[in-house]
Amino acid sequence: MMKNLFLGLAILLCLLKTGSLFSQDEQPPLHGIAAKVLFIDYGSPNSADFQVSNGLELAYLRHIKDNWAVGLPVKIGVADLPGDISKSTFVSFDAIGQYRFTSPEKTLIPYGFAGLGIVFDGSDKNNLQVPVGLGLYYKVGESSYITGQVEYRKSFDDNRDNLQLGLGWYYKLKATPRPPGPADADNDGIPDSEDRCPDEPGIALAFGCPDTDKDGVPNGEDDCPTEKGSFANRGCPSPGDKDADGIADKDDKCPDVPGIASLDGCPPPEAVSSIDTDGDGVTDDKDNCPDTAGEINLFGCPDRDGDGVADKDDRCPDEVGLPIRHGCPPKDTDKDGILDEDDACPTIPGKAATNGCPDKDGDGVGDAEDDCPDTPGFASAKGCPDMDGDGVPDRSDKCPNMVGEAAHDGCPFIDSDGDGIDDSEDDCPNEKGSKELLGCPDGDGDGIPDRLDQCPTEAGTADRNGCPIRDADNDGVEDKFDNCPDEPGTEKAHGCPDRDGDGFGDPFDKCPDEVGTNKGCPDLNEEEREFLRFAAKNIYFDTGKATLRAKSYTTLNRVADILMKYPRYHLSIGGHTDNVGNAESNRLLSEERARTCHEYLLSRGLTTDRMSFKGYGESQPVADNSTEEGRLANRRVEFTVYLP
Repeated sequence: MMKNLFLGLAILLCLLKTGSLFSQDEQPPLHGIAAKVLFIDYGSPNSADFQVSNGLELAYLRHIKDNWAVGLPVKIGVADLPGDISKSTFVSFDAIGQYRFTSPEKTLIPYGFAGLGIVFDGSDKNNLQVPVGLGLYYKVGESSYITGQVEYRKSFDDNRDNLQLGLGWYYKLKATPRPPGPADADNDGIPDSEDRCPDEPGIALAFGCPDTDKDGVPNGEDDCPTEKGSFANRGCPSPGDKDADGIADKDDKCPDVPGIASLDGCPPPEAVSSIDTDGDGVTDDKDNCPDTAGEINLFGCPDRDGDGVADKDDRCPDEVGLPIRHGCPPKDTDKDGILDEDDACPTIPGKAATNGCPDKDGDGVGDAEDDCPDTPGFASAKGCPDMDGDGVPDRSDKCPNMVGEAAHDGCPFIDSDGDGIDDSEDDCPNEKGSKELLGCPDGDGDGIPDRLDQCPTEAGTADRNGCPIRDADNDGVEDKFDNCPDEPGTEKAHGCPDRDGDGFGDPFDKCPDEVGTNKGCPDLNEEEREFLRFAAKNIYFDTGKATLRAKSYTTLNRVADILMKYPRYHLSIGGHTDNVGNAESNRLLSEERARTCHEYLLSRGLTTDRMSFKGYGESQPVADNSTEEGRLANRRVEFTVYLP
């Protein structure tokens, strides 16, 4: 048995792991819970009589792929095993695979399933079982289903096969998917719609562009990309005195060479070097490119494309450009007449009115922001038509011809009873009420609206439909549940006094001074009841007569002893015959035999007020009169004990 247990647990873990692997989807998988009442037959599958017991099932199911799901049912119930008179309680754990034959949107969803489970039934017969079956979901709500299924369970042990019918409810759970985030091509955390350099990672301070010195001036526009500066100085530090000659750079005509104030910061002529290494007419001390011949107006640096931007500073040295664009020409990638730097959609032709983005319906709202891109609309309605101009698109506006509010689905605020609650949300639109009670009045202030309050002028509780607790005899049992509302009693006796404390109120207790379970009286035990059933087959008479045979005395004496033990009980004696002979004769014979038993019991001390007898003849057979065995069973005297 332990080997089976470990094998079952190993298979359960494997199936759980498989379900986990299959469920790694981008979207949250569907999953749900189910509860069922079970009807269980251990008899028929094991060549025994059909016998039904009951149980409960709770299950978790998880969608893994297409129409497939895995489930973990847990069951508890009663196992009425063949040949075992003591019914046992079982608990089972299953792992199943389920296939749904139609899509989950259908009203009726048939399914099949199979799996493996382990069953603990309180004995040394804990066993593995293979469940297979068919079922049906019937959709009754957006996520609610009534479900029924038939299941055959094949056991690995003898006499443990069983059939199960389950009826119950299934609720589908669905995780809310996360909305997609804004596009960010360079993954710098700045949405492309706000990123001036969408293909290059940058920082927010520089509008998404690279900025080495982090001064907020993008590298492409920063004349001092490794030194923090300001926009006013094109990314360079505030004006200073780079050559330390005491003349501020802004006033220094030779800011890189120490000079004198009388020469506006330049050195005296005799101190100026006359060396010109590259022979371009600009002395080395003034030449920014002393080893390469260049233009005088560019401080000795070359300019291949002749656009006035020195090659060393020209990002497009072979294309004529503008200084403001670092030597590059204006760029319009999508050829829509809008420069890329001003184009919100630089790779898609668009219109100036929508910042270079396309606008198919020409309503001035770019397609990317237009909820109705094929229908002209208004910016206030996200590009959708809005006949009443209230900012709620017609498709969502429940009052498209009336100016309203988004909070009321485009309808105006209407409050007929003046209680501050819109009629559309007011359950009592013509009566003033509170917001907590959805606009309905509550005269007694008990939190239950008058329309639902069965006692609208008396404060009560919700579980009593607005009525107060009433207990006239103060015994703790509410009058409507009190069988003796004017006499203090106990809750167990439903509000009635109960002298013997057996739970039967004295007015209804046949034995008010004796503890009992049968109408308040002590009940016969199972052995005694079984004997009375046995007695019917063990009363013997001479053939065709009402004369008792001696071997009947032991049985009748035991019947008398039982009646003497329970003085409150009465006895009904019924005589029966087979169908051989005349029906009326048989009735008279059966009555005489019942009388004979009655008289014998009188002789044993019982009284006539506690006994009655009657002959039924052949009218109430319990077996087939066409066989000898059946006729023998029908010739009987039945003893029925009851409380008057």
